[in-house]
Amino acid sequence: MSKYLIMYRHGIAEDKESGEDDDLRSLSPRGKILLKKSVSGFKTMVDNYDALKIFSSPTVRAKETAEMLAEELGLDEPTYLEFLGTGSGVSRLRELLNEIEPGEAAIVVGQQPYLSLWSQEISGTFLRFKKGSAACFRFPDEELGETKAELRWFLQTRGFAKIDDK
Repeated sequence: MSKYLIMYRHGIAEDKESGEDDDLRSLSPRGKILLKKSVSGFKTMVDNYDALKIFSSPTVRAKETAEMLAEELGLDEPTYLEFLGTGSGVSRLRELLNEIEPGEAAIVVGQQPYLSLWSQEISGTFLRFKKGSAACFRFPDEELGETKAELRWFLQTRGFAKIDDK
C-alpha cells in the first residue's frame, strides 16, 4: 500500500515591510478568510486517507496555516521542522514518510520556491504553488521498484472553495 505526501503552500501573508524578517510575516486578514473558505474543500480531498499528520515550516505564516488546517481537520498539533523553512534537500522530505503508515498522508506546509523544487525532485513535475494551493503525491511501493512519486491532484485556493460550493 502506498504512502502520500501533500504539499500545501501557506495562505496570503501580510506585505513585507522594508527590513522586516520575512519569516515573521503573518497571514493577512484576506489570507485568513480565503484559507478558511478553502479548507472544507481541502477536507473533501483528504477524507479518504487512513490518517493525516501535519508538518510545517516554522515561519509564522506557515505555522498559522498549519494550525488552521489542524483545527479545521480535527488533527493533532502540527510538528514544526526547521528544514521545511530552509529548503534542505529532498532526502529529508522523503524521511517524513517514515513517520506515517501505508494508506496515511503527511501534509507539509511550506513556502516557495521549495515546494516547487521538491515537486520536481520527487515526481519530475515542476508545479507553481500559488498561495493556498496544494498537491498530493503518491509515493511508490518500494517493493515494486518504482522510483518517482505520482502526482494525484493539484488545486489552487479557488479550486478548493469550488468543491465546498457544490
